[in-house]
Amino acid sequence: MSDSARRRRSRSPVSEADPRTDTISYVIFLLFELLCILPPLMMLAWVALYAGGLGWDGSHKQFNWHPLCMVLSISTFFSNGVVAYRILPFRRRTRKAMHALIHIMTLIVAVVGLAAVFQNHQTQSIPHLYSLHSWCGLVVICLFGMQWMGGLLSFIFPILSGAKRADFKPWHVRFGMLIFFGAVATCLIGINEKMSFLGKDHHHHLSAEAERHEVVEDAHVHEPLAHYSDLPIPAILCNVTGLVLMFLASVVFCIASKPDYTSGAKMRGFQLVPSG
Repeated sequence: MSDSARRRRSRSPVSEADPRTDTISYVIFLLFELLCILPPLMMLAWVALYAGGLGWDGSHKQFNWHPLCMVLSISTFFSNGVVAYRILPFRRRTRKAMHALIHIMTLIVAVVGLAAVFQNHQTQSIPHLYSLHSWCGLVVICLFGMQWMGGLLSFIFPILSGAKRADFKPWHVRFGMLIFFGAVATCLIGINEKMSFLGKDHHHHLSAEAERHEVVEDAHVHEPLAHYSDLPIPAILCNVTGLVLMFLASVVFCIASKPDYTSGAKMRGFQLVPSG
């Protein structure tokens, strides 16, 4: 189908919809947005209550920006960017612009998170890029940048002909979904990695303090953090955050993979997204 035919179809009046379909669509949309905001809120709670808060001084407080920014980037911005073309109640050109702008925000927030962890490692003399999480993260961020640039040059400021853009679009969609799932998987690996360190840094810190002051550690005084296997509240909070990210990825897949999905909301008598 030509671009002009698609545009005419997208502007065609919507036939009477089944109220049950509209209800299901609204529920899916509300569930999606709830899942988008829950992970960064839970991560913020973990940072504020159990990880010492935020700062930008090279300490662990600066590191805490990394998980917060990456979860915010993936769950709030990246996921909305993926489905924006389907659920936003605007015309095609506006949805295209919103799709690109949301992904810019995704990249900006992710870069802040990356800067935080690199500077923290540099200050603390911790090796860079040694873990599976860091390798996966580097691959994902590079692929995301390539994907965004490809979309910019293909659809926002097109250098391809209409026929080539039509051929490229399905691959752009599929590649974007793969990058999103890769980002979620990388985030889950990072959460698990951070929780596996739970208690170790604290015990190391106590040993160093005891050696400097020539005192004997007293667990009743210092109240060392529990280990991951003890499943303390911080571990439960991070585990639940990971589960919510998994559910979010499932909902994103359902929305993005259904060609005739609409949010059920109608704007000016136009269908949000053309079927087919």
